[in-house]
Amino acid sequence: SHTASASAPAVSLRPQEVVAASEGRVEGNTENIPVAAAIDGLIREVRVKEGQKVQAGEVLAEIGCDDLTAQIRSLEAAAESARQVRTRVLRGSRDEERRAAERETQAAQALADEAEKRSHRMNELVKDVVARADADAAERDFHNTRASLEAAREREKLAKAGPLPEEVAKADADVVDAEQRLRSTIAQKEKCSVKSPISGTVLRVHMKAGEAFSTIMPKPIFTVADVSRFRVRAEIDERDLGSVRLGQKAAIHAEGFPDSPIIGQLTWLAATMGRKTALSTNPAEKTDRDIREALIDFDPGDRTLVVGLRVTVEFLK
Repeated sequence: SHTASASAPAVSLRPQEVVAASEGRVEGNTENIPVAAAIDGLIREVRVKEGQKVQAGEVLAEIGCDDLTAQIRSLEAAAESARQVRTRVLRGSRDEERRAAERETQAAQALADEAEKRSHRMNELVKDVVARADADAAERDFHNTRASLEAAREREKLAKAGPLPEEVAKADADVVDAEQRLRSTIAQKEKCSVKSPISGTVLRVHMKAGEAFSTIMPKPIFTVADVSRFRVRAEIDERDLGSVRLGQKAAIHAEGFPDSPIIGQLTWLAATMGRKTALSTNPAEKTDRDIREALIDFDPGDRTLVVGLRVTVEFLK
């Protein structure tokens, strides 16, 4: 990129060197970027001032979102509860419950064994010593204790068994659902911080603390641009397209610096035509012509330029 500093001698251009001219405006290394919020609410805090340098991702303002903060705490508790339930399902019965089931089975086994022995003795003695009714009662007692033993064995088996697949699946789904709702609300809370999309300078602060921001009818809260370098965005009239090309030198004239033009170089041409937006003060100028945008890189030297300064660009042979 061809550059010229303010300390260079004044450049005197002969009219035959100028092949085309257009209006333009000074901009930073990026276009002016409007920064808005992604959530409705009152602006609680504005953290930056106009002219302040900021880094990409730096918080410029905060939207009041106290309701979301409370909701996040509630969802964190719900997610932890779901994880605890899942842990209990996977673990199954406690060790004490398993040991109690074992002791119950052992007791039922002892009763069943005793009842069986008694039933045998009663049947052997039925002809000589005991009545038939007593033998039948012993038989019934034996069957009852066998049934109690089977029930105790089933309870022990259940206490020692792992969780059912459908119980595990439900516990897993509950955890996923709770954590998803928590993540979604945290992401929503993130929107309460208005962050700079680039590293640059805050050119304008449009809103102040206490004002309401709406995503339905949004307006920018800040305007940010990278002004570490300057360039000119010029609008080349459709009649002059054949006279300009990439790499071409251009003389930039600003009313505030009448002593000599700044020499720059054309580094970008738009791929499509557009409508004219940079108007000169000439009332006779036609405004309905199509234009092609161009960017001219230059070195301002020690000149103090500001974004938005209107300039005239002369493209040289």
